[in-house]
Amino acid sequence: MKKAKLKELAERIGFDVLGAASINGFSNVAPERHPLSIFPDAKTVIALGCEVPRGSFRGIEEGTLWMRAGRQVPPKYTYELARCIEDEGWEAVPVSPLAPERWPDGVSVAPGKVAPNVSPSLEYAAVAAGLGEIGFCRVFLSPIYGPRIALGMIITDAPFEPDEPLEESVCKGLDCQACVEACPLDAIDPYNTEEVVISGKEMLCAHVNYDACRLCPNGVYLDESSLQGTPNRLTAACVRSCIARLEEHNKLKKRYKTNFRIRAAWSLGIFDK
Repeated sequence: MKKAKLKELAERIGFDVLGAASINGFSNVAPERHPLSIFPDAKTVIALGCEVPRGSFRGIEEGTLWMRAGRQVPPKYTYELARCIEDEGWEAVPVSPLAPERWPDGVSVAPGKVAPNVSPSLEYAAVAAGLGEIGFCRVFLSPIYGPRIALGMIITDAPFEPDEPLEESVCKGLDCQACVEACPLDAIDPYNTEEVVISGKEMLCAHVNYDACRLCPNGVYLDESSLQGTPNRLTAACVRSCIARLEEHNKLKKRYKTNFRIRAAWSLGIFDK
């Protein structure tokens, strides 16, 4: 099966972007997060993305309507593409990972087996497959849509040609810090940083206090699979400011006729009424 045909099928189903990463690019990943723990014969990890419409952020940006922006694509889409791959004679595992903080969520079925539930990182796969990077505030950024993207994953034994990691940088990191400035809880520490490396791509990331994030009243949603999971910050003040700054500096390939931020941003402290 040619990758061009795979991309054509993905677009027909509704995906906006697709990339392939060799399973060899996951050599440093722990067993409880490794795709091979799910499918030992896998050759390729396919990363997928669907744009989250900018209008989905409008109500929270205006402070008038709370809407959740999903970090994962609906499972039915990855299932449909997985079936297309299997129609070609290859095996394909559609993955909708739970929060890794739940692990271990059971007992090993045999000696040497990893306990459930194995939760491969969608963000890791997306970086390895060339779809984008991890931003300074540790949110995945697409060069087309910025953080406005939901991710999906398929693990397969089909040997697709791998894509190279993204060369250019989407996030300005320490030269920007829009996310740091926007957080009313000081949850993003610009002085405590880490160089995250995936498939040779180096990304500067700040330390994020997720305990503070879970209390944020500025558009944060708790992870639906675990209260200890990384909270969904796509519609929070930090990420909305990231969208505004990336668009302001023309860092994204998708452009709009109007600005995302059309009035002064609002923010609430934990105990504001």
